[in-house]
Amino acid sequence: MKKIMEAVCTAMILFVTGLLLWSFGRQDFRYQRYETDPIHYVKARTVEVLEQELTAGSAGGEYVTGYQKLRIQLLEGDKKGQELELENYVTVQHPVIAREGSRLIICADEPKNAEPYYTVYNYDRSMGIWLLVGGFLLLAVLVGRKQGLLSCVGLLFTAAMIVCFLLPGLYRGSGMGAAAVTVTASCAVTCFCIGGFTKKTGFNVISAILGSLSAGAVYRLCTFVLRLNGCSMDEGDALVLIAQAEGLRLNSVLYSGVIVSAMGAVMDVAVSMGASLGEIASLNPGLSGRELFRSGMRIGRDMTGTMTNTLILAFAGSSLATLLIFISYGVQYHQLLSSNFLALELSQGLSGSAAVILTVPISAAVNAVGYGFFIKKRNY
Repeated sequence: MKKIMEAVCTAMILFVTGLLLWSFGRQDFRYQRYETDPIHYVKARTVEVLEQELTAGSAGGEYVTGYQKLRIQLLEGDKKGQELELENYVTVQHPVIAREGSRLIICADEPKNAEPYYTVYNYDRSMGIWLLVGGFLLLAVLVGRKQGLLSCVGLLFTAAMIVCFLLPGLYRGSGMGAAAVTVTASCAVTCFCIGGFTKKTGFNVISAILGSLSAGAVYRLCTFVLRLNGCSMDEGDALVLIAQAEGLRLNSVLYSGVIVSAMGAVMDVAVSMGASLGEIASLNPGLSGRELFRSGMRIGRDMTGTMTNTLILAFAGSSLATLLIFISYGVQYHQLLSSNFLALELSQGLSGSAAVILTVPISAAVNAVGYGFFIKKRNY
């Protein structure tokens, strides 16, 4: 009976995922910053390189600049099969070098009352992306077998919730409500896919939700202390235009981003703590809730030593290019320390790591209370 229930729930998760994807395709985002109706991006194949003048740049020849004249064949759209000639300028910002047989994405600007204009947008990476994603999913299934397959289902659901529910919700100004629903649903589905219908899964879900939401609480404290708001983001100017048209709340974008980025590490700690404490409770049914909580804290102290670095290092790694540019500009100490960039990155890293640390006592308390209740119920 339990297996049937789990199969039904898995089918329901896949159905809801499909429903989210379908609903996203029918979303009507009224505000658009640019008019894109006459512009289409289509696949094409390079038939021949008619001319080219390419020069290796300095810095160890890591980039090439120059010019190419190409004959390409459109592979889709109204003009599928048509061949045309266009120029491709290779620059540092546009390092696309076509070869015979190369697959490209062409930007086709086709206004009604003017001649169409075609440019090379980028390499056609769609096949590579699908191969990498497929390889990752295959690896997860080969190593994890059933658990790996269910983990892929949970990952697909989480991605659908973020793209198809959270983003439209933020876009239309739903605020933190959309983020809270996303975190709750994603944690519940992911923990179910890992552990099935068990008491341990229920405790893990509660711990993961509370731990993830704690990241938003810590981030709110950081933004208050450092006087940050949504306009402090690099994309603040563009987001203001959306806010004026659709009601988007800039602060909610900040909080939601931190909660979502911390959710994975928080679930990792919550599930690991739940597994350890569940095993301890099953092997030592005479333990009281207080003793189980102390065991959880001792287990969690070893985990926090490495997990606190995880998110801070992730944010630092993504900022290396910006920090190098700051060095080249000769940014001064007080200028860097008081910049929006450092304040935002520091707040995000500290909030995520603090949430991971807070998940340890949260998970220890939830499991101690939960298992303590079931132990008492069984004894009486």
